[in-house]
Amino acid sequence: MPKKTEYTMLHSRIMAIHFFSFHLQFPYMKPNNENLLRVYQDLHKIFPEDLHIARPLIQMLKTANDSEQARDLAMGMARRMLAKGRPGDSLSFLEICKLLEHPDKNEIEAMVSIAQLTVDGPIDMETGTGKTFMLIDQLSDHETLDFLEHGRLIEIKEGTDIVQQGEVNQNFYLILRGNMQVHMTSKTGHRIDVSMLEAGHFFGEFACVYKLPRSATVTAKENALVLEFSDTAISQLMQRSPIAGERLMQIIQTRLIHSLSFSHPAMSELPETDRKWLAEESHLLEFQGDSLITRDGEMPDRCCVIVYGTATAQHTVDGKTIELIMNAGEMFGDLNPYLNLPPKTTVHTNGRTLICSIPKEVFRSFMNAYGNFEQWVEAHGKKRLQKLKGDTSN
Repeated sequence: MPKKTEYTMLHSRIMAIHFFSFHLQFPYMKPNNENLLRVYQDLHKIFPEDLHIARPLIQMLKTANDSEQARDLAMGMARRMLAKGRPGDSLSFLEICKLLEHPDKNEIEAMVSIAQLTVDGPIDMETGTGKTFMLIDQLSDHETLDFLEHGRLIEIKEGTDIVQQGEVNQNFYLILRGNMQVHMTSKTGHRIDVSMLEAGHFFGEFACVYKLPRSATVTAKENALVLEFSDTAISQLMQRSPIAGERLMQIIQTRLIHSLSFSHPAMSELPETDRKWLAEESHLLEFQGDSLITRDGEMPDRCCVIVYGTATAQHTVDGKTIELIMNAGEMFGDLNPYLNLPPKTTVHTNGRTLICSIPKEVFRSFMNAYGNFEQWVEAHGKKRLQKLKGDTSN
């Protein structure tokens, strides 16, 4: 059985051979496709440690007869990977340097020796947060190229709204250059600045995947360049790579719950750390048609918040059935007397509905820490209980 170092060298040579056969397996990649080269160059500036971007970019540069830049990029990646404690990846790029006939042979051999000495050491599990593109980190180079080719380059002028709150548009955007301001208008008419997006960030995923109206407006703070994808491109990505699709859904659900924290009046006092905690610990549940959420009002150890759609609560009092429509923002569950529904209450959805399930630890922490959160739960809970019990005095 070959030693680990021999295996690593063999793997490096296989990767290098694969690198040169790349364009033969994908004849649809146009060598003179300047837009695709431009996209990869911008992405490499944003995510300098992402191998899925660097390897195809080297091939594109070589195909475009820019061998010098291809060699420089390969050597730069070899140095970067070695410095990051990833000798196996460094060896792969050093093999590419050799195949590209990089002139600095002494440095290549010296780096190969160093990489071989360290390849048997502990594996660095650091993923390079902020320097790798998390949306494609589960894809192969081929799948990444295929996905990016479905994008459409759009130049955006400063001050332009790319998407507007409330509109129906199922496109998804990746920022290549420029900064974007995300903001929304509250029900009281006040503007809320949610976040600032920069190169490498993406947005529009809620509308694209869940077919929801835009939850916020995104405005270019300066002249910008974005890559636009249709919902079809995202669907194909998820079908082609279930792992990447699952990763994308996790990202989208977390960001959708984070967005909920800005629009829900009970959460207006939350600092950013608790908004992130809420998003990371909660789950998004999707219901279709007339689906039963709970029978007899039992929702064990959780708080449910309607994110999109409506649900109907049914309760019988003295032989009379009372129905109450619960809209987006409504909370119910078993964690607090004001969240509880009366015994023998049934709740079912009215068409497609999204519900955020908040764990008890998060909910109880918010109840204890934020007076506004506690007051909202109590006030709205009292009104709902009165209506379901047939009390129309208020």
